Amino acid sequence: LLTSAEELLAEKPYSNITIRELGLRSGVNSAMVSYYFTNKEGLFIALLDEMSKKHFIVMQSIANSADPIKTFIETILAMLNKHNGLARLIHNEFSAGNSKLSNAFIDRFPRKMAIFIPQLIKRNTSIKDDRKAKYVAFTLVTMLITPFINKSIRQQAWQISDEELQSPLWVEHIYQQFMFGCHHFYER
Repeated sequence: LLTSAEELLAEKPYSNITIRELGLRSGVNSAMVSYYFTNKEGLFIALLDEMSKKHFIVMQSIANSADPIKTFIETILAMLNKHNGLARLIHNEFSAGNSKLSNAFIDRFPRKMAIFIPQLIKRNTSIKDDRKAKYVAFTLVTMLITPFINKSIRQQAWQISDEELQSPLWVEHIYQQFMFGCHHFYER
């Protein structure tokens, strides 16, 4: 069911996914969703749990890489490219309100990232001030996520394709912009 939920999320918005579809896709009776997860929201919260566990195992290994900030950028871009449904879910569902699903997402990703990224920045730049590191971390997350949640604007107005967001050139672009901004604003 979790795999089917992730697959369907890549194809369509969360609000358009039905319990019946989840059952059909996974080859089980749709009543199993209610039995194991209470409802569709519970199933997607379980999916967020699974994705978060995997994500933060990877995040811990980033800190030991040769260039942790660049590796972080590469990793997040790869994750967003692979799980494009997650970006749509962030835009369509989480920015709109205060639901159990929205709160679960915030607890499992942004809240953890708000701790992890400033620490990464403080260890790998000359920025040591907690507030500055937090601001810089938020800016980096914004730079990474915005092209995915504003996909139609990016594609139609800017003519930047999904393939371009998967390229080493895009990784280097984000990395250089970010590092230049840190250096220019905080390290002078």
